[in-house]
Amino acid sequence: MKYLSRISAVPLPIRLAAISFLFSLSVQSSSIFQSLYADDLGASKFQVGLIGSSYGIAYFVSSFIFGRQSDRRGRLMFVRLGLALGAAAYALQIAAIDPGTLLAIRAGVGFCLGISSAAIMAYVYEAEGQVGRFAAYGSLGWLFGCLAAAVAAAITGATESSATYYALFAVSSAASSVAFLLSFSLKEEKGKRLSVPFFPLSLIRDNGRVYIPFFLRCLGSSAVWAIFPLFLVSIGASKLWVALLDAINMGFQFIFMRYVERFKSGVVLAVGLVSSVIVFASYGFATHYLQLIPVEILLAVSWSCLWVGSLSFLMGRSVERGTAAGLLYSMTYLSAGFGPLIGGFVSDTWSFKALMFVASGVTFLGLILSRVLPANKQIAPSQ
Repeated sequence: MKYLSRISAVPLPIRLAAISFLFSLSVQSSSIFQSLYADDLGASKFQVGLIGSSYGIAYFVSSFIFGRQSDRRGRLMFVRLGLALGAAAYALQIAAIDPGTLLAIRAGVGFCLGISSAAIMAYVYEAEGQVGRFAAYGSLGWLFGCLAAAVAAAITGATESSATYYALFAVSSAASSVAFLLSFSLKEEKGKRLSVPFFPLSLIRDNGRVYIPFFLRCLGSSAVWAIFPLFLVSIGASKLWVALLDAINMGFQFIFMRYVERFKSGVVLAVGLVSSVIVFASYGFATHYLQLIPVEILLAVSWSCLWVGSLSFLMGRSVERGTAAGLLYSMTYLSAGFGPLIGGFVSDTWSFKALMFVASGVTFLGLILSRVLPANKQIAPSQ
């Protein structure tokens, strides 16, 4: 009880920022070397892709289900459940003995994360009226996840060693456990419980100008990120520069996400899509990795605007905020299930550069649809 009383005395925005930071730290620490871990367990490249897809699809299903449930039953029970189960699932990765068991465990990790993601985002919006700062500290958590991976690799030796993976799994489990404990300092926001249909078709239809462009942009980016380290190496980057370029993106996300929410969500969303088109096309024209430093800064702008703009748009126009956020997370991880297949096929059949222009074109299609599809301007429960 002393613990709760002391933590509860800390301002709510700081507690929420800490939970966001720890949540993203846990995700990144556990994910960054997953392909290497799978390879060490004997996975083929195809199996590595399946393991990644199992995580994304499980996250998609869970976000869809539990985002809706958080509207019906309250937010915090799902926030705590997801964090607690996630802590256990992260630790369980140590027990993987072959690609099959790792696939099952990673699917479990994705499912656990999906339980809490939409619920905490809806809670933040209802408690603070904004999501930008919460998302910014999530980006900071991703950045520190990269640093944790670098430190673990330096301390334990080569990145292929089991000790490196186990250390990072322990970091993920510990971060999720601390976030779980912090969640007990939060109080459930009193509000009307909503009866939300299992498949909220009207919510999707009314906000199609957000969901469809968002999905298309994430589909293009998932295709690119699946092969991005290989692309960077092909234009001269070392492993250190691969990590540094990623860190530049995440560091600037932390800065930009704190400020983009002050602008109109529709404008911010449009900027995110336009800048994404430019980013992917710029990858296609790049001939040296150092040319990508300003592009990574623009990437940080694009994702900050797209993510915060989409969330703000949806939260401000729907009462089923858990469902709305859950669907957005679902779009992200549904694309993560299919994007890598596109990335592998296009880059293998044509080239890395061809893939970049395909991703830019898919995102441009999303930009066009965002301007022509209708938008819901009324806050009303879906029927």
